[in-house]
Amino acid sequence: MRIKTQITIAVACILVIMLIIIYSLYAQTSRIVIHDNDQYSEDTIRKFKLSLSQKTDEIGQIMLNLGFDPFVQKYLNQNDPSLSYEMGKELDRKIISLKAGRKGFEDIVLIGKLGTKYSLNGGIEYVRQLEPEIQASKSAYVSGLKKFNYSNNLQNSMVFAQNIYSIDMSAGADGKQIGYIAVIVNVDSMFFDIDNASGEPGVGFYLIDRYGKIFPETHSPDIARSISALSRSPGEERKLTDYVGGVKGAIQIQKLDPIQASVLSFVPEEALLAELSSVRTRSILIVILALIMMALPFAMIVNNILQPIQILVKFINSIKSGSIKDLKLTLKLEGNVEMAVVAEKLNGMLGEIDALTHKLVETTTHLLEAEIEKEKAATAYLRSQINPHFLYNTLESIKGVALEVGAPQVVDMTKALGRLFHYSIKGSGYVTLDQELNAVKSYVFLQLIRFEGRFEVKYDFTEAALRVPVMKMILQPLVENAIFHGLEPKTSKGHLTISGEVAKENGATLVVRIQDDGVGLESERLELIQSKLLEKPSALSRDGQDLPDNDSIGLLNVNNRLRLAYGPGNGISFESETGKGTRITLTMPVETRLSGGNGDV
Repeated sequence: MRIKTQITIAVACILVIMLIIIYSLYAQTSRIVIHDNDQYSEDTIRKFKLSLSQKTDEIGQIMLNLGFDPFVQKYLNQNDPSLSYEMGKELDRKIISLKAGRKGFEDIVLIGKLGTKYSLNGGIEYVRQLEPEIQASKSAYVSGLKKFNYSNNLQNSMVFAQNIYSIDMSAGADGKQIGYIAVIVNVDSMFFDIDNASGEPGVGFYLIDRYGKIFPETHSPDIARSISALSRSPGEERKLTDYVGGVKGAIQIQKLDPIQASVLSFVPEEALLAELSSVRTRSILIVILALIMMALPFAMIVNNILQPIQILVKFINSIKSGSIKDLKLTLKLEGNVEMAVVAEKLNGMLGEIDALTHKLVETTTHLLEAEIEKEKAATAYLRSQINPHFLYNTLESIKGVALEVGAPQVVDMTKALGRLFHYSIKGSGYVTLDQELNAVKSYVFLQLIRFEGRFEVKYDFTEAALRVPVMKMILQPLVENAIFHGLEPKTSKGHLTISGEVAKENGATLVVRIQDDGVGLESERLELIQSKLLEKPSALSRDGQDLPDNDSIGLLNVNNRLRLAYGPGNGISFESETGKGTRITLTMPVETRLSGGNGDV
């Protein structure tokens, strides 16, 4: 990846990691806050239950004391209205002194079987509504949440009641129900005053009676239904996270057996985590602000790194795709010390490369010119060697025949010799294979006269091969080599086969074979000739001098001409076996023509 991309990814990773750290710390702190809130709510409910237990015990003790008070028993059994009135005044003083200093006691009601009634604050009719349930109760009775009108103010209240039994031992009245006592308490001031005073802001407690009625009252039906549904679920004590009226929060529910109700604490998570949310928001803003403040110096640093690198890459690409002249360009990099050093070193290296390149070009030019001149001289020399050698041998043949035979043969040989001379000195350096073969036939005719039929010649060429252009005078030296070194030393009659075809295996290649069944060559001489045929053609101006004699110079010269003209993949292959003969194979391309074979070279 590009450096810019890597830096961008690194910055993004740092930002993501910082946000992950912030959110992980927020999540962990949230769990701690919620746990601490659960613990606090649990402690608060425990205090609430303890306070409620104390208050209910106190109410029970008051009802028990009044129920067994002889004066109260006497009042409930009183039939005389005037006496009941007088006793009521005394009872007022007793109950007022009993109620003094106790918050939440709204009224104490006494109702006897004989019709006697007493109320401190007018709650008789309020209690009468519950009379069937009170009288049917075998123990202390606790009502649900009720609305009690006290001082023209409706208040949420609960009624604690207990049946009163006679303690009179006379006339068998002991243990007989003589009425009941009821205590009306203000739920708010009795049970929630202490808790509210010590509670944290945002912590909500709800009292749910056995009928599902909720205190404090809520004006949202959704909240009321949610709280009622949660309170009716089984279990004495539960901690959970749930929704109340669509608001998620931490909830604890515990049963209040003394008043046959439940208490539910609910703290919205939003309220719990309000401070943490602000801290999280501030942390994110600080990170963003820090990134913004770092953006300018960071951009400058990145620019000082990337811009020189981009200039360097562009400069290198221009050199790569340009010419030698681009090596003279000077690179200038700014932004940091390291890149300035790179530019200085690169400029120095380019200067050295430019100097070396010019030296190399000059040296290569001189070498190529020298090689061209050398190859021209070598080719001209090789061409010049063929004709004198051939002329010498031919003249020797004519001399021998003239001594032995009459004039007709001399005429034929002279004509054949004339054709050979004319062919060798006229025309361009390239002819068709058919023209080259006609010259060879004239040469073979002369040799057949000389050797008086000691060998036979067979020609086998395809029409396609005869049309292929070849260099002039490449077959005659090889045929001469086959006659003088293969067939002449043989005592019996010999055979010479000259054939040619266009081979298709490796593309369009002309293959010419000259094969004799003469005496062949020894292995040492064969290896020497084959090694000479494989040498570099540009160094062959004196080839043949390392051989035992110079009779194979024509073979090497033809091979050199072919390789100079067509490349090292072409030329002559030489095979021979003592007593069995020799085969020479020439290979050259059908269409490719290079200047190396031209007679003017």
